Amino acid sequence: FFQMILTVFLSNNEQILTEVPITPETTCRDVVEFCKEPGEGSCHLAEVWRGNERPIPFDHMMYDHLQKWGPRREEVKFFLRHEESPAESNDQ
Repeated sequence: FFQMILTVFLSNNEQILTEVPITPETTCRDVVEFCKEPGEGSCHLAEVWRGNERPIPFDHMMYDHLQKWGPRREEVKFFLRHEESPAESNDQ
């Protein structure tokens, strides 16, 4: 049984964070649900690497995603954005 811990920053100043347990079955949506406040509206998970931010699709498998970064994973930061994902809002 493999588990990783994903650190997700809940605000831009990187002072508030939460640690999310990730298993091979964990989706991005699971991470967002874990991080957001009860009753909070649309949120999405964004990854920031070298100043580039991109939203992660809700159906993305996070374990595989983190594995793909390999040793660069230390350089990537994940933020909970308290707004609808630009990618998701197109589907609605």
